Amino acid sequence: MSSTIIFPAQPEQILKGLGKLWTSLGEEEKHQGRPTVLRACAMTLIVATDEADAGFAASQTISELMHEHPARGIVLAVSPDAENDLQARVLAQCWKPFGKAQQICCEQIEITAKPANWQNAAPMLAALTVADLPVIFWCRHQGAVKENACFTDKAAMEAIAKLSTKVIVDTSGMTSPEGVSFLTKWQAKGKLVADLEWTRLTPWREPLAHLFDDATRQNKFATFDTLEIEHTEDNPPIQALYLAGWLSAPCKAKVIFRKATGFGPGIQRVNFRSDEESIEFERTSAECVTLWSSAGRERKYTFGQPNVTALMTEELAVAGFDPAFHMALERARELLA
Repeated sequence: MSSTIIFPAQPEQILKGLGKLWTSLGEEEKHQGRPTVLRACAMTLIVATDEADAGFAASQTISELMHEHPARGIVLAVSPDAENDLQARVLAQCWKPFGKAQQICCEQIEITAKPANWQNAAPMLAALTVADLPVIFWCRHQGAVKENACFTDKAAMEAIAKLSTKVIVDTSGMTSPEGVSFLTKWQAKGKLVADLEWTRLTPWREPLAHLFDDATRQNKFATFDTLEIEHTEDNPPIQALYLAGWLSAPCKAKVIFRKATGFGPGIQRVNFRSDEESIEFERTSAECVTLWSSAGRERKYTFGQPNVTALMTEELAVAGFDPAFHMALERARELLA
């Protein structure tokens, strides 16, 4: 990994720095008698963060994501400890596929900004996106997604979102009404939105989808008219609303939420009921969920909480509109109302 500091951060200087970086990498490989590096890019991935580590965790995650989703990664770290209003660093993230001699490299740009000035980064970002490729904006800036966000944070997020084809947020720190309201607002602006709390439901959704995708199953999904979801919070978290929305939307099944104790926070148990059959899907340990049916079937599944890299890898694979998520979000709004 090679890097160059650029100050003041200006688009033409950053692009010039990237050009020099690629020239240096090519000459280094040629000098060592190895194949020229392969430059890979399928999107522009912009990450805005106000975490205390000045963007270190976000940069590490981008470098891991590039193996599955090569991109021009741009980390915009907003920190009161920033030395200058806008400062940039360009670097290349390189790796060798197993058994290959040629390196694959992706570009990464790290920009640091003071809180009062990060909205000024949007015009610069517009000049740094890769032409004719998707622009994904992952907002890790917690201050910008709060209901009481200050004007600067709101304006900065708005400006960057306008550049993007998709906006990814994580509503895990919000109440359900706040999260649903936030996503609804951005949908109303015509923006394609995604939520990592929805992505965290995959360990619940996959076994249930496989269960009802079985062509030999006699009791079809539409016959189940009552759904119960147990969770550990005082009020249903947004994850429980998403799961209830996804399961109840097709046939408008009755939904009941209950508070319960369990193994870790969040959803603990899902129960379907029909006149012919009852199905329970429950966390039976910290690492296991068990599915029971009154028809006499029982099946166990490994359960784990995916890390943020796994969540983003899954979310970036959904290039366009996700009908399942948007159906769940729409139904979640109805359940809240």
